[in-house]
Amino acid sequence: MASKGGGGVGGRGGGDAVLRQYIAVGTASLSFFIQGTSLGWPSPTIEKLKATTPITDAQISWMVSVLYFGNFLSPIPAGYLMDRMGRKRMLVTLSILPILSWVLVIFSTDPLILYVSRFLGGLWAGISATVIPMYQAEVSQPQVRGALSTFIQIMTYIGVCYEYILGPFVSYTTLGLLNVAIPVMFVSAFMWMPESPYWYTINNRKEEALEALTWLRSGLPRSTIEDELQLIEHSVREEMKNKKTFSDLISTRGNRRGLLIVEMLAIFQRMSGISGVMAFTSITIKPFTIFGILMTPDICVIIMGVVWIISTFISTALVDRSGRRPLLMTSSLGSGVAMTLIAIWFFLDRQTTLNVSHTQFLPFLGLLIYGLFFSIGMGPIASTIQGETFPANTKAKASAITSISLAVTSFIMNKIYLDVENTIGMYFNFILFASACFMCLGFVVFFVIETKGKTLHDIQEELNTKKSDLV
Repeated sequence: MASKGGGGVGGRGGGDAVLRQYIAVGTASLSFFIQGTSLGWPSPTIEKLKATTPITDAQISWMVSVLYFGNFLSPIPAGYLMDRMGRKRMLVTLSILPILSWVLVIFSTDPLILYVSRFLGGLWAGISATVIPMYQAEVSQPQVRGALSTFIQIMTYIGVCYEYILGPFVSYTTLGLLNVAIPVMFVSAFMWMPESPYWYTINNRKEEALEALTWLRSGLPRSTIEDELQLIEHSVREEMKNKKTFSDLISTRGNRRGLLIVEMLAIFQRMSGISGVMAFTSITIKPFTIFGILMTPDICVIIMGVVWIISTFISTALVDRSGRRPLLMTSSLGSGVAMTLIAIWFFLDRQTTLNVSHTQFLPFLGLLIYGLFFSIGMGPIASTIQGETFPANTKAKASAITSISLAVTSFIMNKIYLDVENTIGMYFNFILFASACFMCLGFVVFFVIETKGKTLHDIQEELNTKKSDLV
């Protein structure tokens, strides 16, 4: 929940309350299932397009990357609209964007039409990345907030895996039809979920806030729910005293430090290589045989997708027990080591005369290890901290800025992937990825605070009192 609420009253709450929070957040996170399908779609589709459509590597690079151009443009309008329309109504209304995106795919393979399709999908990605972390933080109690926030990464990976599993075995058009069903499913489910009681409170709609909170805290005493709502109202009043402008993001020590932490984690997350790995694995990994089994790129990406999902469930179990910082440090170190090993292999294979063909499986193994470590920390916890860090008067704008940071970094990393391979060598992509992971490790050690088990109000107090040479 927001500010001083979110379970600060009433302990852990009843089992029914926790279940309802899981249902609300899980349903909202279907928006990231949609995003995952957009991220994973190029991997099984690129070779099909090459076989049926005159399309160049440059056009493929733009087709993959234009998703992030849409992602770049939508967060600031989304931040404005989610405060005006409400989190729920905005998401339900604008889900028309991914529906139109997949309808265009169904009816065309023309590169220009696919650019438009991917752009629309990118608009939705920016919207969901801006709104969902706020919604999750505002409806959940502190003791389950970390676990619930990992749903973003889980649903993203499920969407990617959906493409990896179905894509190689169905036609181009059939995959588009299967994809358009996901946003339809999202609208059908999320329209029944409650609006954020925090948003109702900001807009002085106390009765509706109480109704939403009562649903989310089902099983708790009425007095406990009312006490929590009073704390939310108090916190909102205090936080909304300041004007809601972008300058608020740097007006206090807490805001400056929070912005630094969230933006740097977002940049490191995407610079670590996850966007390129999702989009280009099927053309990066070559077929190999292990234990007499032929491992094609399609099989490899399916295995990777399953590993990502399982690993994020591990994060779900640990994030509210071990804390954010230990998982982020472990994740950054493990991911960096894995990317370094892959870089070494590609350097030996492509830049030297050394014969490493008998170890063709190593890049795949390295990517599996990277996916395991990325998914327990750098992937899900960046979103967790995004939802926890900002006060009411800067939430929407900070979330928009974070979504833009994600989009710009992803666009750059995806756009240069094939260019780097063709001009310098594939190994250099993975050197860049490894460097970002190790820089993230250092940043977490020196600048990221622990937010485990704290109300959003407590986090604000710590951000405003903790010293930092940079802010």
